Amino acid sequence: MIQVTNTLTRKKEPLVPLESGRVRMYVCGPTVYNFIHIGNARPLVFFDVVARYLKFSGLQVTRVMNYTDVDDKIIQKAKQEGISSDQITQKYIAEFETDMKLLKVEVPDVQPKVTDHIPDIIHTIEQLIKNDLAYVAADGEVFFSVRKFDGYGKLSGKKIDDLLVGARVAPDEKKKDPLDFSLWKPRKEQSEPSWESPWGPGRPGWHIECSAMAMKYLGETFDIHGGGMDLIHPHHENEIAQSEGASHKLFAKYWLHNNLLTVQSEKMSKSLGNVWLVRDFVERYSAEVLKFFLLSGHYRSTLDFSDRQVKENQSALHRIYSTLEKVESLKSSEVTSQTPSSSEENSLQKFGDSFDHQWREAMDDDFNTAKLFGLVFDYVRALNAYIDKKGFKVTPQTVAILNKFLASMKEVSGVLNLFGENPTDFLRQLRLLTLKEKGLREEDIILEMNRRIEARKSKDFKLADEIRASLASKGIELRDKGQETEWDVTFN
Repeated sequence: MIQVTNTLTRKKEPLVPLESGRVRMYVCGPTVYNFIHIGNARPLVFFDVVARYLKFSGLQVTRVMNYTDVDDKIIQKAKQEGISSDQITQKYIAEFETDMKLLKVEVPDVQPKVTDHIPDIIHTIEQLIKNDLAYVAADGEVFFSVRKFDGYGKLSGKKIDDLLVGARVAPDEKKKDPLDFSLWKPRKEQSEPSWESPWGPGRPGWHIECSAMAMKYLGETFDIHGGGMDLIHPHHENEIAQSEGASHKLFAKYWLHNNLLTVQSEKMSKSLGNVWLVRDFVERYSAEVLKFFLLSGHYRSTLDFSDRQVKENQSALHRIYSTLEKVESLKSSEVTSQTPSSSEENSLQKFGDSFDHQWREAMDDDFNTAKLFGLVFDYVRALNAYIDKKGFKVTPQTVAILNKFLASMKEVSGVLNLFGENPTDFLRQLRLLTLKEKGLREEDIILEMNRRIEARKSKDFKLADEIRASLASKGIELRDKGQETEWDVTFN
């Protein structure tokens, strides 16, 4: 049975859907005023894997991810560029979808935009006013009364008295309490996006948007609400207060939160110049490297991005794809021997069966992709040791072992959205991108490699060794196979 760490209960508990065989999930989407960076990609990649694994486990999944397309940041961006807010949001929704395609992330079942759901938002606010959990200020701004909602802080574990520390109300403040937050904001300027409401022209506050859209598409109570840990308070805390305050029902049964991403132990920020846009990273290193990095640690752990980490991820993917390429080549070879199964082959076949059980067990245990990666590397090591020792004579047992590995990796690939590229094509792309990073050209390497081949033919082994050493110092490894020589990149 799948176990998840529920932020709401602070415990790991069985995932028992409200409706047998079906999981309904809401994940907070982007505020569309800029390109997304690799930190934004972590929840996209992780919750895509969650949905894939739930489906793999036989569950029907309905996944909703919203677009916040009205916000102070959007209005500010529109002013800076001298265009309308609609033009800003249309542009960046399209750019976001381009990045999703780069990562091959599955499109959620519903991708609602705030601006298409203003009536639903107004209705939810009206219900909160009716339930005496919200009030209207003189200028038409509507606030949620935090102290009137019993249990505020249950998601974050924060107490109201602790939240009050540092909070102040200015003399002209419209709030009745410093902790109250806005549900509906009155229009400040004629040029701002606004909609008519019972309280005058204005726009919704950030928190109420997700409450209204989640309940519209998934019901007043649904299974999983996800997002980054930075959203626990105040955003998700406020969502709970609004939604449960309006419906008097549990909002989401399970809350899953991925941890944050740092860059060399520092927060990613424009001022530090360490922001990596998804598209820039993919162009420089590939989508596989980014997804591998984002899934390499448990989702509840902090991930730290560094040059060293990238090289380790490139090396790991090189190892896996090289094995896939080798296995694909060998399995199509003609059977050359009919020898009985060896104890090593029997052991490897059992290893393959055990792998299938263990990787699912890892995913059942709170979607532990880090542990799954470890199992993949164990399998790759065992298989490579077998191939290298064998020589290689192809037996029926060999073909069965190779096919089992490929079948297992195909299942893993379908869940992780990794390891599914054509091995030869991916390895070539990895080599070329790594060469570019090192400031090298493929044609120059081939030229040096051919010069070494000629040196060996003329028995100038000193020159041949010098060429090999020179290329090795640049991160290029030469492998002699009989009369032929191959080259590959190293990641150091």
